[in-house]
Amino acid sequence: MNNKYKYRAYISYSHRNERWAKWLHHALESYRVPRKLVGTTTGRGKVPARIRPVFRDRDDLSSASDLGNTVKHALEASENMIVVCSPESAQSFWVNEEIRHFASLGRHHRIFCIIVDGQLSGPGQIVTCFPEALVEVGLEEPLAADVRKWADGKRLSKLKLVAGMLGLPLDQLRQRDLQKRQKVWALTLLASLAVAAVMVSAVNSKIAAQQRRASGESLVSYKLNELRTMLSSSANPEDLIPPGTWDQQEVEKLVASAGNGEDALLKMAMDLRKQGNELYKSGALQEAQEKFQKSWLLLAENYRRDRTDQAAFFELGQADFYIGQSYADQGEMAKAEQAFMLYAEITRRLIIEQPENAEWVLEMAYALTNLGHLEQQSLDGDPQRALQFMQSALEYNQIALVLDPQNEYYRSELGQSFAFLADAQRGVCDLDGALQSRQENVSLEQQILAEHDGDEEKIKKLAWALSGLALVQDELGRVDEAIGNIENSIALVERLLERDPGSKKTIRYILSRQQRLAMLQAFKGNYEQALQSMDALDEEWQRFFQDAVEDDPTADEQYTAYLVDRAWLAKAMDDTGSAEQLLEKGMSRSIDRLQALPGNREAGNLLMLAAFRYWDTRQRLPGESILMNLPYYYSGSGQIKACFDASLAARKAIMLGDKNRADELTTYLMDKGFAEVTFIRTCKAHSYCNGR
Repeated sequence: MNNKYKYRAYISYSHRNERWAKWLHHALESYRVPRKLVGTTTGRGKVPARIRPVFRDRDDLSSASDLGNTVKHALEASENMIVVCSPESAQSFWVNEEIRHFASLGRHHRIFCIIVDGQLSGPGQIVTCFPEALVEVGLEEPLAADVRKWADGKRLSKLKLVAGMLGLPLDQLRQRDLQKRQKVWALTLLASLAVAAVMVSAVNSKIAAQQRRASGESLVSYKLNELRTMLSSSANPEDLIPPGTWDQQEVEKLVASAGNGEDALLKMAMDLRKQGNELYKSGALQEAQEKFQKSWLLLAENYRRDRTDQAAFFELGQADFYIGQSYADQGEMAKAEQAFMLYAEITRRLIIEQPENAEWVLEMAYALTNLGHLEQQSLDGDPQRALQFMQSALEYNQIALVLDPQNEYYRSELGQSFAFLADAQRGVCDLDGALQSRQENVSLEQQILAEHDGDEEKIKKLAWALSGLALVQDELGRVDEAIGNIENSIALVERLLERDPGSKKTIRYILSRQQRLAMLQAFKGNYEQALQSMDALDEEWQRFFQDAVEDDPTADEQYTAYLVDRAWLAKAMDDTGSAEQLLEKGMSRSIDRLQALPGNREAGNLLMLAAFRYWDTRQRLPGESILMNLPYYYSGSGQIKACFDASLAARKAIMLGDKNRADELTTYLMDKGFAEVTFIRTCKAHSYCNGR
C-alpha cells in the first residue's frame, strides 16, 4: 500500500446493512493474497500479502450536520472506498456524502461497489440500489460485485473487490482460489476417509455407518447451497415439457403402444434407449435422437402417474442426458445445454431427498462433467465456467467416496475427475494447477492398478493418465519427464496389444504416442533417432489404413498430426522440399475435415499449425482457401485463455505481420510459464521472447 494511506479501504454503508459491512470487513482483512502474486507490480503498485487495515467503524452521524472529523480523516487516509449498495444505502444521506467527499480527493476511480439488496434499475430506469452520488462523481454505470446467491455470491464478490483494489486480473485470483479449494477438499476427503476407516474397523459397524453418512451429508449440504447458482437454466423438470416437436396425438399413440402391464412404459422406454444407443454408436445421430426422445416421453408418462417414484425420476434424468449428448454431437449446443441442465437439476432434487445416497451424489459429478465438456466444445464456451463445473464435479466425486469409502468404482472415477479438471485448468492456462491435478490422476491410477495387476481397464486408465501428465509437462518444457511418462504409457498399452493383436484402437493409441515420443526426442536434438522413428511410423500408418474396415475420424486426425510433425522434423534437417509436400498434404486433409465438420477444434488447430509451418518454410503465405479457414482464437472480450490456443494465435499473428498482437500473446504465455519447445523456438527465431 502507498505509504501515505493508513487504510487499504473505507467501507461506506447504511447502518441497516451493518451485518453485510461486518462480513465484508472480516472477509477482506482475513484474505491472504496468493503467495505467487505477492510483490508483483501492477498499476496500483506492489501487491501486498494482506488487505488490511480496512476502516468500517464510524461515529453516529444521525444528529450531525456534516461529516465528522473522524470520518473525514478516515476517508482521506483510505486508498479505496467500497460502497455497500442497497435501497437503504441509496437513500442514505451520509453514504452519499462520503462518496462525494472521497471523490473530491481525486479518487473517484478508486470507488468500488458491492450489491447486497435491491435492483439495478426500477420503473422509469430509477436506480434502486446505487446511491445517486455515484452518478454525480462520474460513475453512472459502476461495475459492481453482487453477493446474492443467484449472482456472484460471497466468494466471487470478495475476489472481484480484491482484484479491483490491487489491479490484478480477476482470473488470476479465481484460479488461485480454485487451487486452494482443491487442496482443502483433498484434505477434507482424507480426514473423512480416515475417520470412516477407523469407524469401519470398530466393533459397532452401525455407529460407523452413521458417522460416515453424517460426514458425507454435511459435505453434500455445503455443496448444494452453491449448486443452484451454477445451474443457469430456468426450466423445471417437474413441468415434463417434451423435447423436440411432438403433438398430443403422437404422444398418446406412443403411450398406448406400450400396453397396459405394470412396467410396460418402463420396459418400452428402456428398449427404445437401447435402440438409440446402437444407432448412436453407428453414427446415425438423428435417428438415435428420435429414439431417445420417445424413450423420454414414455418415462415422463411413467413418472406423471406416480410422482413419488424417485427411481422413475432418476430414469427421466438419464433420458435428458442421452438427448443432450446426441444434440451436442450434432453441434446443437444450446439444446444440449438445456437437456444437460435438466439432467443436473433432476439429480440435484434427488440428492436433496436422499443426501446419503452416494450413487446419486456421483451422478451429480457426471452431470457437472457433461456441462463442463459442453463449455469446452462450444465455440463461444466460457473456459472459466468449464473449470467451475469440473472443480465441482471432482468435489461431488470426493463426497461419494466419503459416503461409501470402500467403493472401488468411486475411487476409480476420482482419477478421471482429476484428469477432466486438469484439462479445464489447461483451458485457462493454469499449467501449475493442471500439473498438480494430473499428478493426482496418475497417483490414484497407480494405486488401483497395483491392487488389480493385469486388469485391462485399469491398465488403460493408467496409460491415459501418464500420457495426459506428459502433455502438461511438454507445455511446461519438462521434456525429459514427458519422455519418461510417454515411454511408460506405451509400454502399458503394448501389454494390451499382446492380448488382442488386432485391436485397431490400441494400435492407433500406440502410433500416436510413438509419434509424440519421436518429437520429444527431436526436441532434445536427437534428430536421426527421431527421423528413423518417424519413417517407421509412416509404414505403420499405411498398414493401419489398409487394414481398417470402417472410417476412423480420430485416426485421420492423428495421421494428419503425424504429417505436420514429420514436416517440422524435415525442415529441422534442412529437407525443405519434403517439408513442403508434407505440409500441403496436411493442410488438404485438415480442410477436408473442416468441410465435413465445420468448427472442428482439432482440425482447425492442425490447419493453423500446418499453415504457419508452411509460411515458415517457404517464407510466403499459403493460399487464400487456407487462410480463410484458419481459426479465430479470440473470445468476445478479445482474450484467449488456453495456453495452446494462445500459442497458435501468436503464430498466426507472426505469420500475418501483426507484431503488437504477437508480442502481447507471447508475453501472456511467458508469464504463464508456457515453455513448449516448438513455440519457444518459434518466438526466439522471430525475436519475440528473447531476454524473457
